[in-house]
This record gives sequence, C-alpha cells and structure tokens, in this order.
Amino acid sequence: MASEPIPGKPPIRRPASGRRVAPGGPGRSATVHQWMQRTPLLLGLQQQALDSRRMGEELARALGPEMAGAVQPGRFAEGCWTLSASSPAVAAKLKLHVPLLLRRLQQAGWALQRIQVRVVMAQGLGAPGRAEAPVQPSTAPLAVRERLRALRGRF
Repeated sequence: MASEPIPGKPPIRRPASGRRVAPGGPGRSATVHQWMQRTPLLLGLQQQALDSRRMGEELARALGPEMAGAVQPGRFAEGCWTLSASSPAVAAKLKLHVPLLLRRLQQAGWALQRIQVRVVMAQGLGAPGRAEAPVQPSTAPLAVRERLRALRGRF
C-alpha cells in the first residue's frame, strides 16, 4: 500500500523491516530540532515559548529589573498570556500594571487579548513555605472543652 507524498513534507523513509527511520537517516538519531520541524505540535509549542520569551523581554523593560525578577513569563496561547508571580504581594502589584502591559504589548503587534496572573511560591532552600504549627493543648476550662466537643460532634 503506497501512499502519495505530501507536498512540502519529505517522505518517511522505511527500511525493509517496516520500522520508521529517524529524520537523520538510518542508524542515526534525530536531533530535537529535526523532530521539532517535523512535528506540528512541537513546532507550535516551540513558537509559543519563543513568543512568551520575547514578550517577557518587553515586560522586563516595562516593569523594571526588581519587579521583573519576581515575575516569570508563562504560557502564551489563544490570546492569553500567563504570568507567574513569586508572592501574593508581587501578584497584586503586577495586576495593577496589567492594563498598561496589555496595551503596550498590543501596540508592539502581539495578538494578546488578556493577561492572567498566578502566584507560584518557590519551595527550596531558604524559601518560605508552610510549616505545620505544633498542636498545643487547650487551656480552656473543662466545661468549655466538653461543650466544644459536643458541638463538633453535631457537624
């Protein structure tokens, strides 16, 4: 069963065994770049990443180095660009700048309809995280503790 070649796309070469051959040729492994050029999904993801990085450069110029250092450019797809802020305070400040950033990026020619801001707190050495508070025995009088137990049992 022979298939017709697709214009603009090189044919898939198959050895006698019927297995697919990597774009580099038989016996060679394909580079990531070669696979990216042949796979529309990967090519689209690569383009989204490049667009996000370029818009991130514009973002850094607009916000300044301190604020831009606390913001990480994220996914850009279907007219929505997601930005990750390092803390709730940075996210709140960034949300104040969203209308200005949106207008600036649209004037620069980006097909951007909205900017979404998310908070992503880093977990690592020295990074603040949620620590479990130690459980302390209640110092309330016995009658109050019994009443609370009774109330908790009802719900």
